[in-house]
Amino acid sequence: MDLEHDLAKLNALGHRITRQRRLVLEVILADPCLQSAEDIYGKCRELDDSISYPTIYRTLDMLVEAEMVRKLHFGGSKSWYEPLQRQEHHHHLVCRECGAKVPIAACPGKLIAQEASRYQFKVLDHQFEIVGICKDCQRN
Repeated sequence: MDLEHDLAKLNALGHRITRQRRLVLEVILADPCLQSAEDIYGKCRELDDSISYPTIYRTLDMLVEAEMVRKLHFGGSKSWYEPLQRQEHHHHLVCRECGAKVPIAACPGKLIAQEASRYQFKVLDHQFEIVGICKDCQRN
């Protein structure tokens, strides 16, 4: 997906395309890796010092609802965001100590679908992240 396509989708869903909403989307699309709201705020703030946290959170909620961005939780109070349909399906190894996140291609999706079918459950989506301690934190 590209920026103009995404903006047109938001417009079609009835959302006004403001300068700050456009900026948030640009920042998210520029980095296919996971970003926290704080990361996104910092990058946006470098380009527009009038942007606020409430604007960031409202825009992120709107993008999640529009199924353009995925919101992930790895424990704790922080949420992470990544653009959807910009890369191959993947999951993450997450360091509990430093928060480092490493994308991995391994996916238990077929196993989950098999188990779900035993209960006549239709899987729409899944999130699978492995929490541990990265090699750098193991050294410390």
